Amino acid sequence: MMKATTCASLAVRLMLGASLATITLGSAAHAAEDQAQATDAQADDQGQLEQIVVTAQKVEQNLQDVPLAISAISADKVEKLGIRDAKDLSGLAPNVTIVQGTTNANAAVISIRGIPTPATETFGLDTANGLYVDGVFIARSGGSALDVIDVARVEVLRGPQGTLFGRNTTGGGIAFISRAPSKTFKLSAEAGYGNYNAFNGKITLDPGEIAGISTSFTYSHRQRNGTVDNLNEPDDARDPGARKGDSFRVAAKAEIGGTGSIQYIFDWSKIDASPINFQLTNAASGALRPAEVVNGVPVVVTQQAPVAPFLSTVSFLDPRCAALAAPTREWRQTVCNDINSRSTDKAWGHNLQVQNDFGAFHLKSTTGYRFWNNDSVTDLDGIGAFTAPRFTNASLFNGMPVGLLQFIPSIPEAFRPFIAAAPVPTVQQNLFDTNNKRRHKQFSQEVEIGNESDMLDWVLGGFYFWEKGSEYNPQNSGFVLDTNSIFLGNFGPLGPSFVAANPARYRLVQTLSVLDYTASAESTAVYGQATFYPGGKDSGLRLTAGGRYTWDTKSMVRRQNGTAPLATPEQGRAKYSKFTWNLMLGYDVSDQVNVYARVATGYRSGGFNAQDPAVAGVLPSFKPESVTSYEVGLKSELFDRKVRFNLAGYYNEYKDLAIAVPITNLAPGTFATKVTNAGKVTYTGIEAELMAVLTDNFTFEANAGYVDIKYKELLAGLPVAAGQPLVNIASYATPGYTSPFTANVAMNAQFPLSDNGMRLTGRVSYAYEDGKYSFSNVLSSPYNEVLKGDNRNIVDAQVAIDRIPLAGSEAAVRFWVKNLTDEHNLVRAIDFGQLGYGGGYYADPRTYGVTVGVKF
Repeated sequence: MMKATTCASLAVRLMLGASLATITLGSAAHAAEDQAQATDAQADDQGQLEQIVVTAQKVEQNLQDVPLAISAISADKVEKLGIRDAKDLSGLAPNVTIVQGTTNANAAVISIRGIPTPATETFGLDTANGLYVDGVFIARSGGSALDVIDVARVEVLRGPQGTLFGRNTTGGGIAFISRAPSKTFKLSAEAGYGNYNAFNGKITLDPGEIAGISTSFTYSHRQRNGTVDNLNEPDDARDPGARKGDSFRVAAKAEIGGTGSIQYIFDWSKIDASPINFQLTNAASGALRPAEVVNGVPVVVTQQAPVAPFLSTVSFLDPRCAALAAPTREWRQTVCNDINSRSTDKAWGHNLQVQNDFGAFHLKSTTGYRFWNNDSVTDLDGIGAFTAPRFTNASLFNGMPVGLLQFIPSIPEAFRPFIAAAPVPTVQQNLFDTNNKRRHKQFSQEVEIGNESDMLDWVLGGFYFWEKGSEYNPQNSGFVLDTNSIFLGNFGPLGPSFVAANPARYRLVQTLSVLDYTASAESTAVYGQATFYPGGKDSGLRLTAGGRYTWDTKSMVRRQNGTAPLATPEQGRAKYSKFTWNLMLGYDVSDQVNVYARVATGYRSGGFNAQDPAVAGVLPSFKPESVTSYEVGLKSELFDRKVRFNLAGYYNEYKDLAIAVPITNLAPGTFATKVTNAGKVTYTGIEAELMAVLTDNFTFEANAGYVDIKYKELLAGLPVAAGQPLVNIASYATPGYTSPFTANVAMNAQFPLSDNGMRLTGRVSYAYEDGKYSFSNVLSSPYNEVLKGDNRNIVDAQVAIDRIPLAGSEAAVRFWVKNLTDEHNLVRAIDFGQLGYGGGYYADPRTYGVTVGVKF
């Protein structure tokens, strides 16, 4: 593999070559966009559904003409719903759910059509759903703070996008497209206040075109107090759920020659947060779990430490925390974090786009260079610190009677009275805490050429991507050991006597470990796609074919994975390549109805799990995934564009699905996961979207999605007998972070208040999501069933007065509430396996506030 700096240099030269080829010409794309937005607003006022132009196929097309499942969210809707980042999109498209992060306030698990992104920010495992900002792929969800983006449109693409968007889009993709700088002066500002002492402000200034360059400047600030009270933290602004963020963005665009343009965007953000708290919901008794017989073969199941009886014997440093040591599934408004969980994310990046229309073809170059730094410290038990008996081999017999110690030959007679009188040592500890330092940077370069005509649309492109990330992750955990099991298992007939005299049955093993590694990846691809219109675009028939070839290289160097640094770092290196393709057929049944069929493939690169044990100093890699998707759909706009109804059905065959599975045969006191590849998984689903203008005052929206996931093979069962092959536990498999059924309905209203355009608007929405599993099976995760997430029923509402004339400007005031019924839903969980306890994370309680804005 070439050195990263060399590859980046070559890619920069490629970009510069494309830029120089186009710098002499210009583009009218922004003017067209402004016109399109004006047309959309007029259509809305005239009682028709807005027409949305998307670029999902690398060309501008009407949403309804694209032969694949896309949900598009306009700038107006983004503003009304307060969409700040990808987490705010959950439920707005069928079969799309998004779960918040745990240790990182910015991270999220995105699931599209049952395929989730990884639940961890490890750098060895790629995402399965691509996230793009102005054409730049965001490799890590933690680095995707988007507060400052002046969003023009959000496109949610469902189904594999392996041809035009490439690897790591097996589930789909989400693309944020920002507004280009205006040629005329524009100024907008907004400020808001809500419960939990939340306030926010945002200001955007477009000075207008100066010396042929249009610019835009945006600054955003958001903060709020915590939503749960940490008894050990007097400052509400540092309680779980609190956050404080500042973001800045500048964009500059020059149109040169009338057919081309160059645009540069720089963004920067810093977010300090106290992530949502972990709540203890389950603690194990320590009872033996017998081996499970699967397909006639006994397999190992996770044995749990006796945390429940242990907690009843400890002394809490803060007596108020003792009550919180009793696990409960009921949401608690208080928590005891002896370590104040904090997360600081800094993300910044550069985006350069150069494009030109040469007549015979148009060319576009997109260059991205991004950075993300994350520092966090996290309490992972929520019950506070305690003092407890500590286990060491040297103190096992402390406090035992001299009469029993005489039967231990290794203890000299002179020491027996001393040992009998010695107390069992104690330790001040909690169950689990961790801190993390992550550093990540990425470079990407894409060049595409294409053209559109009455008979043929085509695009050809090349893509290069490089990333490097490092993680330093100390962990401090306490493993509860039942010392009676040592005496009964090793001292024969004397065992019961030692048990009877045992001064401290449950003792804590303090485990201090560090995970320290660096990972890098390099990807290169070429692609092409063409759409043929027999008889011209007015004929109603279109045939599309495309393909992409991708080459990937992955590497990892691990310096520590345990209590001590490695004398010789462990390394792994792997190469992958894949051809992905798609075929699409679209046909206009009438001017109002069209149908389509699509066969598409996708690919997610293999990689390394940072916790996997090395073999002879070499880190093992897991295989890449591949998916083949079969989809049919119907798109319609009826009754003079007053009703839009879209329907899609799909069947996906997934091979080698990468799944993180807790390891069942680790040494006591250890918690780790292994990435394994499932053999075959099928996804069968259906999606429907409806929008309707009911009257001049009311519009209605609805969507629903259902997916049925079946595991055909999951070789993850470890036989009890040594040396036997892994067992297929597909019958125990559960899809993680996926809601089989999702639905969303909303009613929008608007009433004119005056002849000058001022109006009263309102919106009420209801969203439903089935509860989600957080793990792949109950054999390795004993609490998988009991920690399944709650079914969610979320009601949001808002009422606003906008288009208020104000001295040549326009003002608006909006009152909003989210989670109106104050649901307390468990949405994500952690089963600590052998450590003997589990718990989860709850969605935000009811939040509400007011936002005031003005536009000049």
